[in-house]
Amino acid sequence: MQTHSSLAEWLAWQESLHLSAIDLGLDRVRVVAERLDLLQPDFPVITVAGTNGKGSAVAMLSSILSAAEYQVGAYTSPHILRYNERVTLNGEPVVDEWLCDAFNAIEAVRAEVSLTYFEFGTLAAMWIFQQQAVDVAVLEVGLGGRLDATNLWDADVAALTSIALDHADWLGTDREQIAYEKASIARAGRTLVCGDPHPPQRVASTAAAIGADLVQLGVDFKVLLKTDEASESLTVLCPDEAGEWWPLWEDLPRPALLGDVQLQNAALVLLTLQQLQAKLPAIDRQAVETGLQQVRLPGRLQRLQQQPDVWLDVAHNPEAAELLAVWLEKQPIVGKTWAIFSILADKDLQSVVKPLQTSIDGWHIFPLDNPRAASLAQISASLTACGATEQMQHADIQQAWQQVSARLQPHDRVVIFGSFLVVSSLLSNVFQTS
Repeated sequence: MQTHSSLAEWLAWQESLHLSAIDLGLDRVRVVAERLDLLQPDFPVITVAGTNGKGSAVAMLSSILSAAEYQVGAYTSPHILRYNERVTLNGEPVVDEWLCDAFNAIEAVRAEVSLTYFEFGTLAAMWIFQQQAVDVAVLEVGLGGRLDATNLWDADVAALTSIALDHADWLGTDREQIAYEKASIARAGRTLVCGDPHPPQRVASTAAAIGADLVQLGVDFKVLLKTDEASESLTVLCPDEAGEWWPLWEDLPRPALLGDVQLQNAALVLLTLQQLQAKLPAIDRQAVETGLQQVRLPGRLQRLQQQPDVWLDVAHNPEAAELLAVWLEKQPIVGKTWAIFSILADKDLQSVVKPLQTSIDGWHIFPLDNPRAASLAQISASLTACGATEQMQHADIQQAWQQVSARLQPHDRVVIFGSFLVVSSLLSNVFQTS
């Protein structure tokens, strides 16, 4: 049995324990969870899957539930600066000691079972939530859904944000196959809420095969943004038996997270919480308003400074890049827009770059310090293929930032994106924001 004196030592050991970083399947992790008596939690579980928007949905769920004065545990991945960000209580990362205690408990019963880094973290989160007697747990699926470790627990309500192409080696090369993997977090007799406005057919067919009740954006609920000279407000509507739409929530504040996609994420969250009204009755209008106004999530259209504006975003697949491009086009500026960009090699580079070509005046690229990183040659070739003529290559993100910041004018802006690793590298090495 292994034991370590610090969180850093535990994490380093976990990274070397299993033969592969990703090993989808529930058999191994189920054995250990059973030994820890984690399989039947005393609190409701919300599981959130999707290609993009999972982190935003989890953040909104946690914020609203906390505002309702529930003790809410949330598990997300990956982290940006500290591993502790993955396991939070009421939005605050747990301390090293709790994680080390959880890892000790897991190691004490693991015996012959090999676990991945992610599986260790998932078990640790649920162990901590049990020890802290949370009122509700919100679990973000790491990869896919059907075979992800978070799917070990039966979700009282499952939420599906969006279905797009990503992780093709693991999930498939078309939206229908990906939809099957993600919708498989649903459970018989319980509700799957889908916030993708144009879902593949297999969302509905998978929910039906499981025996879950599907609540679908555009069919069972819709969201409207009301605007006037002074403010914007959010209204979520549902149809009655006659097909007439009526407000479930009316004139709510727009979520603090930026981007129009957050409107449908907010509607998804509110319909998800509606399914738990009997178990969590304290979710009232005040909690919803406070939660939407106070929600925070680093790395999602996060502004680091103004005049010139510097924005961070973890857009790393084609759908996320398209959403970023739409947002940039809706925020025109007088000056130029510069990109600081890098990405992992297993992504569809050209499909990520192409939507942003009309929004970016110049690209500053660098290689990530990661075995899976795309090379400068690969990134440059993709940019060239998409028509990007102004490219500047740098050894690392510090050099890229130095070159960009030296030429910035007050009305310019910088968009730093491409991977969670881009955001974490900038915050660790340049801005040093905690």
